[in-house]
Amino acid sequence: MNNDPLTPLLTHFKAQARLFYSGNLCDDVTFGEELGTGFLHLLKAGSVTMHDSTGYAVTLTEPTLVFYSRPTQHRFLPDPHSGADLVCASMRFEHKAFNPILFALPPRFECPLSALTGAENLLNLLFSEAFDQKPGRQEVLDRLFEVLLIDVLRVVLARADTEPGLLRSLNHPQISKTLAAIHANPAQEWSLDALAQLAGMSRSSFAAAFKSEVGDSPGNYLTRWRMTLAKSLIREGMPLKLVTERVGYNSQAGFLRAFKIVMGESPTSWKNSDSV
Repeated sequence: MNNDPLTPLLTHFKAQARLFYSGNLCDDVTFGEELGTGFLHLLKAGSVTMHDSTGYAVTLTEPTLVFYSRPTQHRFLPDPHSGADLVCASMRFEHKAFNPILFALPPRFECPLSALTGAENLLNLLFSEAFDQKPGRQEVLDRLFEVLLIDVLRVVLARADTEPGLLRSLNHPQISKTLAAIHANPAQEWSLDALAQLAGMSRSSFAAAFKSEVGDSPGNYLTRWRMTLAKSLIREGMPLKLVTERVGYNSQAGFLRAFKIVMGESPTSWKNSDSV
């Protein structure tokens, strides 16, 4: 079984990047919430002081990546003499109500570009495209930022985290196996016994460990994961009968009950409100 924890998540939860600035920033600028869910900034050269609405402040003097995964107002004040060479993109995530990738990310992530081991070629290509005017530049940079986000996820995943949640659980040698299986095969009949066996643990030990690491019970997590996938399929126009089968329910009535419990409304009502 493939225990890669990220690939199934990235298959279902694609982030959409949109480049909105590249150049030498000379004046103060404030980034609000209007451009998207998050912001990914790359400081290529120069110096900039950053403040955000949480009270955090820092002066960046070396090439640095700054990523706000949630809407957070923040301000850049570039060095008045040299300015700051910046490349910035907004990042939109699907399924904000239950997006394991979004939940795994810290609200603010900051690291020197030198810490992104193995990303040198990607960064060089991104900066080359950002400070040139080649045809198709926007589309290329949008895709490069999306690839860069995967590198950010790898770095974040490798770091220790003391809070319960997906990030910590993906580093757990036994719980991560069950999460990878749930993410990759949501339609399978994942009983507590089956998941415990996959983890190589007793039923009670597994249930307790899953709750401790993930912050939710295996059954609740599986249901929320299935309903999130169901929303994607419904949005794409798949008939409810096929959606029911695709997310692991034997009857449409059972699926409709689960959907209403999680979402608070029927799939039809949700789809109508989602399209408004």
